[in-house]
Amino acid sequence: MRRIPFASILGPVLFLIGASAATAAADLRPLLKLHDRHTTAAGPANVAFVDQDLFVSRSGEAVLISVNRGLLDNTPFTTTIARGTATPAQLAALNAALAAARPSQFSGECATELFPLGSSFRITLSWFGIASRTSVLTLTDDGTAVEPCPAAALALLQAAFAFEQALLVNPQTSRESSACKEDLQCPVGLKCCYPCGFPGCDNRCTQPSLNGNCPLIP
Repeated sequence: MRRIPFASILGPVLFLIGASAATAAADLRPLLKLHDRHTTAAGPANVAFVDQDLFVSRSGEAVLISVNRGLLDNTPFTTTIARGTATPAQLAALNAALAAARPSQFSGECATELFPLGSSFRITLSWFGIASRTSVLTLTDDGTAVEPCPAAALALLQAAFAFEQALLVNPQTSRESSACKEDLQCPVGLKCCYPCGFPGCDNRCTQPSLNGNCPLIP
């Protein structure tokens, strides 16, 4: 009977053990969710529509689902999905902003201006504690909120946006999208680019090259 080398058995076993350990190390309990729905204006015209959700777990696993549409050329909706894991520094920055904002005291709505004049938005931050505590705060400019947004809440929102951008441009992030025709159909940080080295493909939302242009396809 032919003997199977021990190394050929041990290698896959160690791989499976490592994969199981990595999965076990992930803490998928929720930390923060951000729901961002806004229309961006430029002068008298509305130029882009965005409806997107960011989920962040306690150990930094993150998923972004973004639906975008360009309004000037009346382009259809494009969906982009990004999945990845934050670096320890990125997660620490988000946790620091959370601690400063004291999210357990979040409630209701607050008023602020975040986008160019003529734009409209409603952005909801949902925080989840370790056990069962949770709170929600909505930032908006639609006239329904009376109290101004506290500075710490605005800083948390900017930290969440920075986290989102880091997720999108991380080379380790998994990204996929439906077909697009222009950059306004993609989340900020991505470009609508031709993805194939042969004819017949549809443009997709893609991470640009370091020069900001679409990557060259061999």
